[in-house]
Amino acid sequence: MIRFIILLSIAFFSFVPQLLAQFEGEILFELRQTDNGRTDVSEFSITAASDRIYISSNRNLNLMSGLQSDGLLVRNDLQDFVFNTGTNEALKVSKEDLDSLMDMIERFAGASSAGENEKFDWENRLIETGNRQSYLGYEVAEFRVKGEQADQYASIWMTTDIKVMWGLLSDVWRRAGDRFSDSELPVELVMNSNSFPLLIEVFDVGEEVASLSAVRVEKDRFDRSVVELSDDKRMVSLTEMMMNMFRQR
Repeated sequence: MIRFIILLSIAFFSFVPQLLAQFEGEILFELRQTDNGRTDVSEFSITAASDRIYISSNRNLNLMSGLQSDGLLVRNDLQDFVFNTGTNEALKVSKEDLDSLMDMIERFAGASSAGENEKFDWENRLIETGNRQSYLGYEVAEFRVKGEQADQYASIWMTTDIKVMWGLLSDVWRRAGDRFSDSELPVELVMNSNSFPLLIEVFDVGEEVASLSAVRVEKDRFDRSVVELSDDKRMVSLTEMMMNMFRQR
């Protein structure tokens, strides 16, 4: 079930872009996971401005051996990802780099592996409850996704008042996401251009075991500078980074 909320969280940051009003502001989220009586809490935020998105966390993400990042900048205008890896250094991964990587994975995996996962059973596993409430000043509607067991489900509260143009992130998810998820995950529900999930709660045998919740939405006072890079930031390509790691071994 913990895996279920992680997959939903990944999809949460991957909306399909359309010609809609772009949300500009910062949203702070809290992820709570309970396992064996212990609750783990982490925070991350997303800042959207024009054609760039910045996602940061209070915990570092392991990109590869010996390489960590605490923030990801998605530059849709330049078609690349920039990972913060140090005070004066950042890893830049272009869309061309990702396409080449996926081509290589597909060649090794074989064309037959593409699309081999079962499709989500919309008719039997998704329920639009009709429940509505106000959450952080936004009207949200509830959708329930049944889990693998009868007493497992996720409650997803979505608003139509926030729309984010994710661009490059959604392109990558459409190509690579299906390889890392399965029929547990209703990707299209959270990857739509007309609504945005502000609260996801996962229940197992009547107990909440995980939640992903927005705790603040700031549209006026937020730091727009995070979607820009300082002139002294050294950009390192994926190829250069990997070559440096091999030399150090």
